[in-house]
Amino acid sequence: MLIKSPKTQRGATLLELLLSLALGVTAITALAGLVGYGMGVNANLLSSSRVNEELGNLMLMIQRDVRRAGYSGNTLAMVGDPAANPSPFANSIAIGAYPGEAANSCILFSYDNDNNGVLDAVAGNNENFGYRLRDGQVEMRVNSLLCVDDGWLVLSDPDTINVTGLTFVLNQIVENNVTSNEITLTLQGELATNNAISRRFDSSFVVRNYD
Repeated sequence: MLIKSPKTQRGATLLELLLSLALGVTAITALAGLVGYGMGVNANLLSSSRVNEELGNLMLMIQRDVRRAGYSGNTLAMVGDPAANPSPFANSIAIGAYPGEAANSCILFSYDNDNNGVLDAVAGNNENFGYRLRDGQVEMRVNSLLCVDDGWLVLSDPDTINVTGLTFVLNQIVENNVTSNEITLTLQGELATNNAISRRFDSSFVVRNYD
């Protein structure tokens, strides 16, 4: 009777174990680096989106408001007899700056917000409007204050952005003997915690109600 000897079992050598361990550590390190890179890219995209949204909303708000400069609810009477019905909102656009800020970084204007043809200038119903740059933030005019006055309302979020530039340029354009007034608006800013993430907006538009 023949007796078969058991099969010889061979385990991994120490060298093979060390090699496998090294390859595993390398793979994990590479994967961790890739995940970290992806998280960094995602964080930058989110930060850039925050700057873009904050500045974009400010730009849209300012542009829409300035477009209304000079509007009066008494338009029909003005057209019928302009000499007898002068507009209290005409020639209301003025451009200046808060002391220490860049030139042309403040704009003042008025329009008939309640459509009654009267320039109201009382608390709670003041139709003198404006925007300016001060200390890295955009502020909105209240209570007929001038560009050089304190007390304006801060609109931008200082924890999110630092506004590095706000400029208003008023140009007159003449077409077919009709004079129109065009505003060129520039707004730029950066992330408050990382000035490498920045955004700039530029826009030119006609103030059709301006007289």
